Amino acid sequence: MTLRTIDRLTRLEAGCAPIATSKHLVFQVEAPPRTPLSDIVAFLKARGHAIHDGDDAFVMNVGDYRMAEGEPPRDLSPAILTEEARAQAGAAGQWPKTCAAFTFQLDRPRNVQ
Repeated sequence: MTLRTIDRLTRLEAGCAPIATSKHLVFQVEAPPRTPLSDIVAFLKARGHAIHDGDDAFVMNVGDYRMAEGEPPRDLSPAILTEEARAQAGAAGQWPKTCAAFTFQLDRPRNVQ
């Protein structure tokens, strides 16, 4: 057995999950259409947000339809995410109150004519 397999078996026998230090972070931005997520995350890091490599960043581009190609992105965060605030944040992230009740309507092939 490999060391990784032995470690997994040991954790399963102990009934515990590995300690995760990564966070799910939520950001609202305004960026031009088709701006790559990696560019937006790099922009947020450059602004000073404490985003680590293992973190999951969910970015809501709320200004996509209003911005022209070539315009710089805008950060709509109320404050810069500091290391202290990141450490206190829950693992599941904190969703903006304005987006608490939105739904997705998925197309169903049977209903499409």
